[in-house]
Amino acid sequence: MFRLLGFDVRVGTGFLIFLGLFVFLYQDAFGLWLAASLAAFTLLHELGHAVAARSAGAHASISLEFLAGYTAFRPDPARPISRPRRALISVAGPGVQIVASVLVLVALGVNPFSVDSVRAGTDATAAIWWAGPVIGALNLIPVMPLDGGHLALVGVERWFGDRALRTMAIASIVLTVGGAIVTALVWETTFVIFIAFLVISQVQLLQSTSKRGGASGAQSSAQRALAAETAAWQHGNAGLLEPGQWDG
Repeated sequence: MFRLLGFDVRVGTGFLIFLGLFVFLYQDAFGLWLAASLAAFTLLHELGHAVAARSAGAHASISLEFLAGYTAFRPDPARPISRPRRALISVAGPGVQIVASVLVLVALGVNPFSVDSVRAGTDATAAIWWAGPVIGALNLIPVMPLDGGHLALVGVERWFGDRALRTMAIASIVLTVGGAIVTALVWETTFVIFIAFLVISQVQLLQSTSKRGGASGAQSSAQRALAAETAAWQHGNAGLLEPGQWDG
């Protein structure tokens, strides 16, 4: 663990293994650049969330784990975070990631909006393109636990209230499985592993909403939020966090 810009940053062993897999699988310069780019842009992504959360008066901390990072934030009880501010926190991560990576690519002479330009570049620029704008854009897909899912959750809460998180978890599983089938039929199955872990996290999230239901009446929302963050921080399981506490 270390501190960056005033935030605690925890780097899990799983995150290092995740980066090492790319180096092992590619065994070339592209694999090294991809691992380095993923590390840099994942951290930058989470810093975007953390800074936005701090600007809303919340205490934020960052954790980098296998396949993902997440930012946990605990609001100040005297300064509740509004839905628009929560939406801004969700967008801040991929927004910073996309803007920063696009600027880097432009500075390197690559048009980030042209696949031909990216292919004509170097291993470094190709890796930055994948780890930056591509993954940043994918993160905006409206399924949990992606940032797009949290953005959608803000709107769903207006209609479903306390059932919003469970509703989003179910909808996310349906949409992800449907997307996986379409992807397998139309494109190559490059993202099968990512999709599989995405579904696993969604199932865990759905299970966690069921477990919370029985005890929700015995604790205040602040107590549940604190307990959820503590458990998630200890176990590295983002699905344990309460709605609004984290963004993947």
